[in-house]
Amino acid sequence: MPMEVLLGKPPRMTRDVARVVRRGDDVDLSLEGDALRDAAYAVLRHPSVASKRFLVTIGDRTVGGLSHRDQMVGPWQVPVADVAVTLTDLAGLAGQAMATGERMPLAAVDAPASGRMAVGEAMTNLLAAPVTPLEAGAPLSGVKLSCNWMAACGEPGEDAALYDTVRAVALELCPALGISVPVGKDSLSMRARWTDGDGQEQAVVSPVSLVVSAFASLPDVRGTLTPQLHEGSELLLVDLGGGRDRLGGSILAQVGAASGAPSRTWTTRRGSPGWLRR
Repeated sequence: MPMEVLLGKPPRMTRDVARVVRRGDDVDLSLEGDALRDAAYAVLRHPSVASKRFLVTIGDRTVGGLSHRDQMVGPWQVPVADVAVTLTDLAGLAGQAMATGERMPLAAVDAPASGRMAVGEAMTNLLAAPVTPLEAGAPLSGVKLSCNWMAACGEPGEDAALYDTVRAVALELCPALGISVPVGKDSLSMRARWTDGDGQEQAVVSPVSLVVSAFASLPDVRGTLTPQLHEGSELLLVDLGGGRDRLGGSILAQVGAASGAPSRTWTTRRGSPGWLRR
């Protein structure tokens, strides 16, 4: 059916937008002694890093008998699971895996990078489950994404930032990975305006935000990994950043009341332990 038959002939929307150059500020990375300790504690106490037990344990969980992997991990039931896994039925081993990813603060510095990071986080979380390909030679063909886009359209630079982020995710990254995005939604009025007690107009504008939910069907849910360390476990550092170690929009920048430049790198000083680089 032609769309004009179904919807009539609504006026076509045209937007005249311009890109805004975003320049983050520098993060003080010369941390030693007490300053390094204080920064580490500030990162670990931040709500986006700290334990979510206070929230997770409010409601019931693992109800119904079809939850194979819930958020609680190990004998001490710590809520650190990367992926949720459910069973299809009570008799078989087939099931589904779901994971999420988001990197909203980074969009204030580099919106397309925040979209790519959100997809990357969702995928690295999902791959804790034994995901199997649907097509030979396409290891991620069994993965589907749901993208929830949020932006303050109409604000200077935000429409262009949204366009650039959608292009980076939907036209560049996902096709290169062999992943499809069959579903999603958008909220394009992410702003709040009010008048304060002095009669001054105030406004808060949200940067472009993307929440990615990744899904995959599993023929066998056994083999799902958790972050629990066992005796003899080894920790491996996989440098997904290609040695660039960029910290723009990172939690370290946030706790230091900074945004971080997009290309800022953190190089380890001679003699400092390697884990300080992450």
